[in-house]
Amino acid sequence: MKRKRKQELKGSYTVEAALLMGILMPVLVGIIYMGFYLHDRAFAQAAAHEAAACASLAREDKSTDISSGAQKLVKGRMLGTRGMTASVSAGTKEVTAAYEGNFQIPGMTASLFGTGGLRIRTAVVLSLERPSKRIQKIRGAVKVINSIRRKRE
Repeated sequence: MKRKRKQELKGSYTVEAALLMGILMPVLVGIIYMGFYLHDRAFAQAAAHEAAACASLAREDKSTDISSGAQKLVKGRMLGTRGMTASVSAGTKEVTAAYEGNFQIPGMTASLFGTGGLRIRTAVVLSLERPSKRIQKIRGAVKVINSIRRKRE
């Protein structure tokens, strides 16, 4: 009698686990893909900032193609984003770098989010400044501070 009851319990655990796996697996895969999405979004933001900084420094060098360099920053480094495009534009007072792509979510997990993918769009705007002028201002401020300290002593 006890043997028969143990076999029934073992079977019920298997059935319960099978029912739960149908719910748990898509949720777990969804959590993993959300981590991939957050990685890609953060990486695109960092790449946009780096591309804008490079464009800000190299705006006078006409031989440098910043747009292709910005595209190379993300090529092969995204975990799930496909079709990532980069654009860099420089005005008279600021530089804008933008990335746009589509993060693909495969299989049944996409139905949890309601679409087949999530859009990644990021842009960074930096003001154009010459580093040499900034360094001169900082050094001038340091000299003023040091002279005030000497007078106090």
